[in-house]
Parts: sequence; C-alpha cells; structure tokens
Amino acid sequence: MLCGILFRVYEFKSWFALSNYEIDTQSKELEQRLWEIFPQRDVAFWPYLLKDSEALRDFLERDMPVSVNTQMLKLGKFKTEIKWLEPWVKVQWREKLWYISRDGKMWALDDEINRNFRGNDPKIIWRIPKDLPDSTSEGVSSDDAVPLFGVFKTPLSTQTMENFMNYFHDYSWFEFVSEVTWERRAGSDLFVLKLERNSQKFEVFIQRDKYSDQDLGSLIEDVFEELAHEGGNHIIDATYEGKIVIKAL
Repeated sequence: MLCGILFRVYEFKSWFALSNYEIDTQSKELEQRLWEIFPQRDVAFWPYLLKDSEALRDFLERDMPVSVNTQMLKLGKFKTEIKWLEPWVKVQWREKLWYISRDGKMWALDDEINRNFRGNDPKIIWRIPKDLPDSTSEGVSSDDAVPLFGVFKTPLSTQTMENFMNYFHDYSWFEFVSEVTWERRAGSDLFVLKLERNSQKFEVFIQRDKYSDQDLGSLIEDVFEELAHEGGNHIIDATYEGKIVIKAL
C-alpha cells in the first residue's frame, strides 16, 4: 500500500516537472545570470514558474539593462527571452554619465552592470545641470526616494528630450551634433549644441519658443551654408525673437 502511494506521489511530481525550458538571449552572460537566480523548485514543479517568472523579470530588469519576457508554450514547457535595452541618449547628470532607453529606463555607465553590455553607444551626450529647476513638469523630479543605482525609471523628463530630438533630427546639420546641454533661462528651455562640420566648430544656442511660427531648423541650415564659405568657428545664437545672431567662437 505504502509503495503504491509513493509511486503515485512520484508520478504526480514527475508529471509536473519542467519538461522543457528554452532560453533566448543575446549573450552567454545573460543566460548565466538567469541560471544564477533561477529557483530550483521550478525545475521539479513547473506551476511555480508561473509566479516566479514575474519575480525573475523584476529582479533582472533592476539588476541589468535588459527586458525579460517569459511565456508558457505548453504545459511544462516555457521560454524566456532576455534582450539588452537599446540606449536612446547618453546623459551627464549629477557628475555621472547615464544611459536612458526610449521607455525611460536609466542606468549609469560606470556601474558593474555594464561590464558586458552589448547596446549601441548613442552619439549625442545630453549635459543636464544638477541644479536644473524642478518647478516645472518638464524638469527634474524632486523625488529623493529614486534609487540612483542599478536600472530605474528616470527622474528626468524624457518628453523634453524627445520633443527636441524629433524636431531637429531630420535636418542635415543635426547629424554632426556631439553634445546637447539642456538648461533653463528666464523660465524657458535653453539648448546649447556643440558640433563640428567641415573642420569648423560651432556652438548653437536654441530657444524654440522664440520662433514659434518659423521653421527654425531650416533657418539654422541656411546659416551653416553661409558660414561654410567664410570659414572659422562660430556661435549661432537663436535665442532672440525672430532673428539669429552670429558671433565668432
């Protein structure tokens, strides 16, 4: 009788054992990290994985710049996909360099989590002063509870960055921009761009709200074409109402 019960228990556990687990990652390091934290109880009893997969995802997405998705293909058969996040912009803030993804995840470049990072390095660096006012919804979050380690939701306004990038991205001169500084002047956003074009160095000061009814990107493009014939390095100041001022750099 006892043997029969034990056999039934064994048969029951065997039926619920994890029969197949497929892991799709972009590097061996990601797969190794998953196995380091994978609960052993899920191997013997796959229904646990239905709940544990959420905890695994949350842990990995806080620990590394990745997105994690686990799905059950059939009873006892699961698949986990782990992909590196794609950095959208590189930001200098609070005396450190950070990556920000398009979905608003943020992580420091000098953290250990980046030792095997495979994402493409964004060309543009946004320099955001530590004391940028947060009195506006477009500023920096004043929530001191935001942890500045691992991977976390950015306390910076990505909408401000995205609006600026979307507006100027398709102009030919914008591809030469290497650095964008975001500041505030008299209650308005001020952007300072650094770029080098045809051996000429430029600093471009932009306040878009001064040119609300004009195509500012095209106006700046025309200025670049004129200055290409003159040579030298210049400041292009687009912070005046309806006009652009040129100065020697």
